[in-house]
Amino acid sequence: MGILAVVFNLMQLVCASPTEYAVEHKFSPESQFSSRGTLKCFPSTKLQCSMYDDTNLLKSFESLTGEGFYYLRVCSEDKKCVQTFIKQCLLLENNYQEVLEINTLPNQEIMSVSLLTPVPTCNGTLAKSLSKRSVSVKTRIEIVDPLTPPEPETSLYVKKVEEEKKKKLKGEGEDNRSFFAKYWMYIVPVLLLVMLNSQGEQGGE
Repeated sequence: MGILAVVFNLMQLVCASPTEYAVEHKFSPESQFSSRGTLKCFPSTKLQCSMYDDTNLLKSFESLTGEGFYYLRVCSEDKKCVQTFIKQCLLLENNYQEVLEINTLPNQEIMSVSLLTPVPTCNGTLAKSLSKRSVSVKTRIEIVDPLTPPEPETSLYVKKVEEEKKKKLKGEGEDNRSFFAKYWMYIVPVLLLVMLNSQGEQGGE
């Protein structure tokens, strides 16, 4: 069954046409976004995406100074963009190793993106990273599926009732109270009647 699922997914990838997104970046808030590459996503049981960087990406990364932020955005064909940013020192000190986290909607459209690095904090090796820059940019893509919506309270209540019924059928819900605790509402009136009758007989004598 596992092999069949793998074959089915491969057939989907071969037959399905990918959705292409333009990936753009900039190195300061004042500058304009420029092309960084293309993101191609294939629809499947789980969205699968690959990044295709422009040939001049390594050259453009020389603009990283370690000060401020690096900005990245992913845009669809109809110009709908999602944007993220990260400290420049993180990219430099992680030797241009980055993780592009893609959050998707149930219909597999991209909802948001986040740019992360293996080491999440700048550790003070910026000067060394600037003097000896990495010779390649390594991007790992992670797809985050949409969260399963919470169950309605009504369905939880129905489940609870069904579980209680099952317990009663199995005898797990037996009443272990004493005889008096179970039937006191019947015993007390009878005792009161007996006491009243006995007092009336004594008064008649």
